[in-house]
Amino acid sequence: MEEERLKPTTTPGMAFQSVIFEQTDNTAYLVFDRVEEKFLVCNDVWRSYTHDETDYIPLRRLPWPTAHLPRDESEEQLFNEIRQFFFDHLDVANELLYDVYSCFVMASWRLEDFTVVPYLFFLGPMSSGKTRALECFQRLCYRSIMATSMSAASLFRALEAWHPTLLLDETEIYNHDNMVEVLALLNSGYRKGQCAIRVDKVENGTPQIAMFDTFGFKVLAGTEELAATLQSRCIITSMSKAVRQVRLFVDEERAQELRDKLLMYRFRKLGRNIQNLEPEGLTQNARVIELFISLIQVAPNEEIRQRLLICMKGIVRTQLDEEQAGIEARVFDAVQKCQDHVEDGKLATAVIAEVFNEGLTEKEQITVRFIGRKLRALGFERCRVGKKGQAGLHWDSKLLDRLRARYRLPAPQLTSVTSETSETSATTDQRDQEITPKAELTEETEVTEVKSETGQKSSLGVKDGLDSFKAVYYVDGSYGWYPCAVCGQTKLTGYQGESFKGEKLWLCEDCKTEWERAREVANSDG
Repeated sequence: MEEERLKPTTTPGMAFQSVIFEQTDNTAYLVFDRVEEKFLVCNDVWRSYTHDETDYIPLRRLPWPTAHLPRDESEEQLFNEIRQFFFDHLDVANELLYDVYSCFVMASWRLEDFTVVPYLFFLGPMSSGKTRALECFQRLCYRSIMATSMSAASLFRALEAWHPTLLLDETEIYNHDNMVEVLALLNSGYRKGQCAIRVDKVENGTPQIAMFDTFGFKVLAGTEELAATLQSRCIITSMSKAVRQVRLFVDEERAQELRDKLLMYRFRKLGRNIQNLEPEGLTQNARVIELFISLIQVAPNEEIRQRLLICMKGIVRTQLDEEQAGIEARVFDAVQKCQDHVEDGKLATAVIAEVFNEGLTEKEQITVRFIGRKLRALGFERCRVGKKGQAGLHWDSKLLDRLRARYRLPAPQLTSVTSETSETSATTDQRDQEITPKAELTEETEVTEVKSETGQKSSLGVKDGLDSFKAVYYVDGSYGWYPCAVCGQTKLTGYQGESFKGEKLWLCEDCKTEWERAREVANSDG
């Protein structure tokens, strides 16, 4: 037992409840007491460290840029310096992304604090700055590894052992069949507790299964879009050639200074000041929330958090636009338009295909079989229709309401009574009326008239002001695009105000904040 205890474990560093140690550029450890918040010293340098009767020794050589001597810096100042580093080296169209990059770097030094982390994906043609972006992250992120020349087996073992920040260039190669293992690694690595499973070796004819913990931050770059499942885990930057002057070479001295400050940031902040944020609403965009949670948690002040939220809402809007233009939304819209053709609660797939293909060229038209597959993906139950037993679907009013809300599509105008029961038709009409105002809105729409929950119209507008409300509250699960009853602009919100007339009307977050301020002033005056 004594010999087994003395067998050292090779590691670049570990974090325990009472102590953190990390390997620096001189093949030795820096050891930080988390309780006393001070460095532990020994006679020479920490060539090894023992914790709970386990001996740890450094790696012979580190595969990532290292820190040298930790330096204290305020969180806000550190954020600003990182942001300026990216701005000086990288030109992107959306300046909010510099906030994303800076918080991503800071969060990478606190990986253990999070249960879900985002990936970054730089998408663009050749010579558009993608590799430069990876170089910047490689200089600043925690244990950053450029993995262009690593085999899949090496990647699995490196992630399991060190949980580095993984940087992958030319991701288009991962769409090939021979790189399916790397895709499995990436798909499983954004959430803590998910493992990639693969056959490690075969002993006596029996496969030995190995599980690899691939959790960690990752930055990808490529000229082609990723597989849909992987791309949904990414905050995407569309790259193009720089239109302003950026540094030709990476400023290595500044990068070293920032790594030194980031190591001190890790020592002092790991496991501290992390709030369990549960953003309300956005139930249809939970994946987008997951992408930003860790970034918002490390943002050093409220102004930066608000900028991150603006960026997040922009991604939500873009995803909604893409969904509405997608093939599934178009198939669903065709289903809606076929309501007059429903017989005995069933609708033939061929009818849907005919409506979908109307006005399209022969090359653009799709087959009945393709429509059938998309209907199954949308959640419709298949059935046989008519005497000839044609393929069809069961007309499901509840599912139609859910899909209409998901794709923000208006309900079609009925031109005739279907063969459904009167009760079902009435229920469908009522639901259509409830969802139509929300579904027809766009970001640019200005509305001075909205419906209350009772279905009555309200003329409340800007002229009535905030004084018309006696209460404002958040409606769980309602986050979406609504017209604000005060300013008339359509914005992402989940807040409703109750007027003194008993009407319940949507309020944007800005007007809700102004209402709260006005209420505080009124209370203080009283």
